[in-house]
Amino acid sequence: MNDKDHKHLSPFNLHEQKGDFTDPAMAQEKIKELIDSSDIFIFMKGNPDRPQCGFSANTVGIFKKLGKSFKTFDILTDPVIRQSVKEYSNWPTLPQVYIQKKFVGGNDVVTELYESGELEEMVKNL
Repeated sequence: MNDKDHKHLSPFNLHEQKGDFTDPAMAQEKIKELIDSSDIFIFMKGNPDRPQCGFSANTVGIFKKLGKSFKTFDILTDPVIRQSVKEYSNWPTLPQVYIQKKFVGGNDVVTELYESGELEEMVKNL
């Protein structure tokens, strides 16, 4: 596996194209579309090559160790998505991991699942 297996997504590049941020009314729909785009999706600070916090770095590192492809979104690029994803999952912290469109948890949960072997079992057929 190489770095091209890890794709970083922008929510339709709206903020880059228009110079503004995601429309709050559309944020939940965009979050769902991002999650639906990959079997493993991570909302994180930074990107897999340049995580902007230790928790994001650890979470991405775990999936790399498992040899699994995943996609990410850098929540630092869009404050509306950053807040809306917390509301979408009803989880206050980041990163946030979704596996097969289901919310798994943050770094602490993913780390525990990895250490127990449960995470590898969850993603073995992906």
